[in-house]
Amino acid sequence: MLQLAPMTINSAAPLRLFGGFHRGVLEGLFDELAHSWPSATSLGDIDEAYRTMHAMMLDPHPLLTDTMSRDPQTNEVGRSAGLALGLSLLAEQVAMPIRLFEIGASGGLNLRIDQYRCDVGDWRWGPDDATVRFESDDYVGAVKALPQVPIVARRGCDVSPIDACSRDGALTLQSYVWPDQHDRLDRLRGALAIAPMHPVAIDLASADEWVVEHVAPVDGTLTVLMHSVMWQYMPHDVQQRVSTHIEACLHTASKLAPFAELAMEPVPDQLQMQLSYRLASSDQRSVVYADCGGHGPPVIVR
Repeated sequence: MLQLAPMTINSAAPLRLFGGFHRGVLEGLFDELAHSWPSATSLGDIDEAYRTMHAMMLDPHPLLTDTMSRDPQTNEVGRSAGLALGLSLLAEQVAMPIRLFEIGASGGLNLRIDQYRCDVGDWRWGPDDATVRFESDDYVGAVKALPQVPIVARRGCDVSPIDACSRDGALTLQSYVWPDQHDRLDRLRGALAIAPMHPVAIDLASADEWVVEHVAPVDGTLTVLMHSVMWQYMPHDVQQRVSTHIEACLHTASKLAPFAELAMEPVPDQLQMQLSYRLASSDQRSVVYADCGGHGPPVIVR
């Protein structure tokens, strides 16, 4: 008999359930729900969709019970709007190629951050013809001209990694972006189209063990450890071990082998996210450079 995860408030049961319904529609399995489900061309019929979902739950499809047993994952591409700005601010201070590492990387879409276009004020980032784009409407506040240095290595880890280049992985990621959120879906699908052209290794590993094995300053490059909207999901002891390793990297870094932490994480007791970085220096202080929502734009530049 299938054993479902305990449905506490932190288990995001509604997100699991709606993700299952959305995936079923995307896969063409739930014809009875599809005509009332929102889409790019229709607002759908909320009341009819609710009645249909209620009836389907009386004898649930195996896809729904399977989805209820899994942790939701979004790998929100909109976060790259603010994270790319952080990388450019770091590049302004350290003109070295970047080695980019990410914990909680999911499908690694934000590790392909240099393949997305940011075009705001005097700042340009990424290819002109990118299928994922962030423009002036996605930012609030002035952005000065900033450099973009090459990302020469990238790698991530996750306790449940997704292969964004596979059909199953792509469907999983799309299922947790609601069908009436067209901008988010467009960004995600643009990133999924880019992913196979730029492979990224995503290791199945706990963040604390992984950073010790893979993340350390290296001569001639700026090593950046990145994380976004994942810190609170790690057990406290894992948080402590990751923090200890970050402090060790900041301490051992040098002008020849610089190191930085780049973060987008929630502000306690607030709905917004805070974008910040720590660059190894005499004081190693945290610099908060912007705020944003959990899905990224608008990025409010400080």
